[in-house]
Amino acid sequence: PGSVPPYGAPVAGAGKGRTTLILAVVAGLLFVLGGVMTGLFITKNNELNRTEKNLTAQVSERDGTIAANKQEMDKLKADLQTVRDKLADTQQDLTGTKNDRDEQARQKKVIATCLDKLTTAMAAASAGDRAAFDKANKGLNKICDEAENYL
Repeated sequence: PGSVPPYGAPVAGAGKGRTTLILAVVAGLLFVLGGVMTGLFITKNNELNRTEKNLTAQVSERDGTIAANKQEMDKLKADLQTVRDKLADTQQDLTGTKNDRDEQARQKKVIATCLDKLTTAMAAASAGDRAAFDKANKGLNKICDEAENYL
């Protein structure tokens, strides 16, 4: 009677083997799961590093483009200011030229008026028409004195 255990009674050595098997299976699953997770980590880490390098390169390129655009804008602003200054000088010169032209036109008119009055006065004097001579001679000295200043 002491060699066979009763039916349904646990065997003393069988429980220990089963626990070891379960622990071995769980350890194997954890080991496989750890390997898979490590592989995923390495893959994602490499992917993130590549993405970071790409983004860094894009940011550097963008910064270079911005710097080049800023330099171009500064150059264009300086060129625009130069053109504005030249335009202001040209407008000032044009105004001066226009004023000179207007003054020359006025002086020509004064000289022409003097010559017209003088011609009329000489024609009246040669014709002996005293009234026409006096009329033409009226204001002749004043206008001809001014005309003489321009000649």
